Amino acid sequence: MLETPQERVKLLKAGIDGKTIEKLYLIFNNFKIVPTPLLFELVEINTGEAQEFCQKPGGK
Repeated sequence: MLETPQERVKLLKAGIDGKTIEKLYLIFNNFKIVPTPLLFELVEINTGEAQEFCQKPGGK
């Protein structure tokens, strides 16, 4: 459904807004929206410094 531009133009001319047509296209064609994954950067630390930091009151 809504595979051709002509089908979408008919809906636009009928008064349906573009966002609704996009939603219908996704629903009728079984598309799934996947959220963007969170990316983490690996940071290497000197374990000796990390232990000293954790042992100090307040981490300072």
